Amino acid sequence: MNVALNQIRKVEAPAFATIGVDGEGNDLIDGRAKPLITTLPGDYLVTTRPLLDKSNGLFELLKVFPYKTVLGQLVVAKTLRGGTIELVGPENNAQLSDIIDFLKNEIKCQTIVIDGAANRLTPVSAISEAGFFYVQYVDKRNMNKALENLKLLCLSASFPIYDKSQKETPYKIDGALTANKISTIPDKTKTISINNLTSVFLPFKQLKALSQKHNILAENNCKLNAFVLVTKDVEKLTFRKLYEQCNLNIELIDNPYGH
Repeated sequence: MNVALNQIRKVEAPAFATIGVDGEGNDLIDGRAKPLITTLPGDYLVTTRPLLDKSNGLFELLKVFPYKTVLGQLVVAKTLRGGTIELVGPENNAQLSDIIDFLKNEIKCQTIVIDGAANRLTPVSAISEAGFFYVQYVDKRNMNKALENLKLLCLSASFPIYDKSQKETPYKIDGALTANKISTIPDKTKTISINNLTSVFLPFKQLKALSQKHNILAENNCKLNAFVLVTKDVEKLTFRKLYEQCNLNIELIDNPYGH
């Protein structure tokens, strides 16, 4: 997020938030050191009132939401004097959607950056026409599994958007696309629709087989912008060569904090 914010600030003032807790000196779960988050004048951010007071920056309070966390009530603020800031996010997708709507419609923010969390894709679906970067951790033990995961995401992100003006009405899969749901698809069905890529709960090979049997449409778009590669005990070039052999059309970016 820090890398993205510095790029965006060259063009406009960003807004940013998290779906967890970020910006603290050490991770609250495992104690590891974490990058601090610096906010600059003109930025818009989502956190709690106690964490605004704790910061060495100065802020204008723009909105207090009726959503309470263990670290205080969620607010939207504008940075007047720069400093470091800890972020706390909403507890569910409905709250996230409300906050994003306020930033877009009331503040008129053009670019909103949200720091995600490991293995949590569903918040992407809470924001209309969201784009996201997927961070993939790779070590010697999970290389094949990581490749299968990236292949699955590429395929899931490639499904066309369902145009409701079309004459043909697809068979709708409500909720998660699972193996059990596949068994309920009527015979001779040509086209099925899912909510979006976060609805897919199938391994790559099973989704590939399903896409060869049926046309799959998504009802709303979640754009997969790129993968970010984080490696341990694996040469980046080694994994990159394996990735290129998969002929995937999504850019693979090296971890900007890697050494």
